[in-house]
Amino acid sequence: MSVAIETPQSASDEVPMFPPWLDLPPNYLVQDWIRWQKGKLVAARLRQQPQLMQQGLHWLLRDQETLSAHDTEWLTLLQTGDVEAVARILEDTGDTGQRLRSGMPFKGEPFVTHQEMETLRERAYAG
Repeated sequence: MSVAIETPQSASDEVPMFPPWLDLPPNYLVQDWIRWQKGKLVAARLRQQPQLMQQGLHWLLRDQETLSAHDTEWLTLLQTGDVEAVARILEDTGDTGQRLRSGMPFKGEPFVTHQEMETLRERAYAG
């Protein structure tokens, strides 16, 4: 005797990833993925050319009196001069990496080229 197993009605319902009161912009997860991929590119560049950390440091120091807590955290990280620690944060898939990547002080070239960013966007929105 064969028994038909019914799928519970709630199993087919789409479960929201975030609560409705958390007003996230459209494509939030895609943007986070793009920042993570960019972080990996920047980490590789910093490992190859550790002196590039000085550019991130310079970017933060030029407006030192108006730095946010987030920027101050980056400033402290960069002042240690530990390239590997910075690279690990840029590649981190956890909360710390996600939070710090959202405002990393590594803008444009030589950290990430325009073409690399276009490729990341194309990959993110493909399919």
